[in-house]
Amino acid sequence: MKVFCRKYDKMLLFLQRKIILKQSLCKFVRRKNIENMAKKNLKLLNTFAIDCVAKDFVEFYSENDFEKIDKAYKESQKVHILAGGSNTVFLNEEFEGTIIKIENKGKKIISEEVDSVAIEVNSGENWAEFVRWACLNGFSGLENLAAIPGQVGASPVQNIGAYGMQVSDRILWVEVHNMKTSDNYRIMNADCEFDYRFSRWKTSHKEELIYKVVFLLDKVFQPQLDYAAIRSYLEENKINEVSPLQMCEIVTEIRNSKLPDPEILPNAGSFFKNPTISQEQFEDLKQRFPQIVSFSQSNAVKLSAAWLIEQCGFKGKRYDCLGMHVKQALVMVNYGDAKGKDVLNFANLVIETVKEKFGVQLEIEAHLIK
Repeated sequence: MKVFCRKYDKMLLFLQRKIILKQSLCKFVRRKNIENMAKKNLKLLNTFAIDCVAKDFVEFYSENDFEKIDKAYKESQKVHILAGGSNTVFLNEEFEGTIIKIENKGKKIISEEVDSVAIEVNSGENWAEFVRWACLNGFSGLENLAAIPGQVGASPVQNIGAYGMQVSDRILWVEVHNMKTSDNYRIMNADCEFDYRFSRWKTSHKEELIYKVVFLLDKVFQPQLDYAAIRSYLEENKINEVSPLQMCEIVTEIRNSKLPDPEILPNAGSFFKNPTISQEQFEDLKQRFPQIVSFSQSNAVKLSAAWLIEQCGFKGKRYDCLGMHVKQALVMVNYGDAKGKDVLNFANLVIETVKEKFGVQLEIEAHLIK
């Protein structure tokens, strides 16, 4: 009996030591995970592949995380909400603040009429996948915005647009969470301050996290064919009628033929906005540059930034590890390990050159994060 007890005691001691060792290992792993979360390299989270380390990093998966992000906002000196990272350029090698990464998924139809449908989409949904899903279901109004990289929540911030469409034309409202006051509220389209590649969140209201966007889409398709590239494609391929899905695929093919894949050649999409000038200034430029590419507006003229940049000799030119893409002069690409300061210096060179040649001031469209 004594021998049995001694063996039992040894076995119990062994199990206790094993449990203690397991607990210590778990604590070590948790501590390392916390350290890894506290400092996060953002290179794989921005399509320009800028190497930047965030001091703090938290993820937003659902409305259950509101308390967590509120705490991060109030305790941090500065906060940046990161969606797909497709229009983001980090200027410094370290971000001395907190990155909040949007990861909430899901979408649902919340109302439906004979000729329209309202769809509520969580901000972390992939934009291109959502557009394709809508087209597959016969819902139109976003097909010309196909294949734009990024997430749904970033679309109203940038008021994304392409091929004659802009997303603000289809947004009913957005649901936001105020990280400063912990309030949730709805902002209707008219209060979003939408303009060309602009919204209320572009320069202010940084305490508001967009966690849902509601779109109003059509069930009766009326294609927008005003853009020259789309018309040319339809004519060349002898296409007379298209469905929303076909238009989505056509736009995707056009974009892929002109724009570099960020997975292969890192970039932030269109780096500069198309500048708007007065009719008087345009007439003067037209006299000097008869081939200038322009788009008429009600009281002004919008110029093609890509054309201006190309005329200055930047298209396809490489400057160290940066350059403007060989097929699209509006897209700056990262050929190597470009730093944020390199991007800013090169952007300023393009701006100054265009200003000197045409007297037109370019504005950066990409979101520069200090």
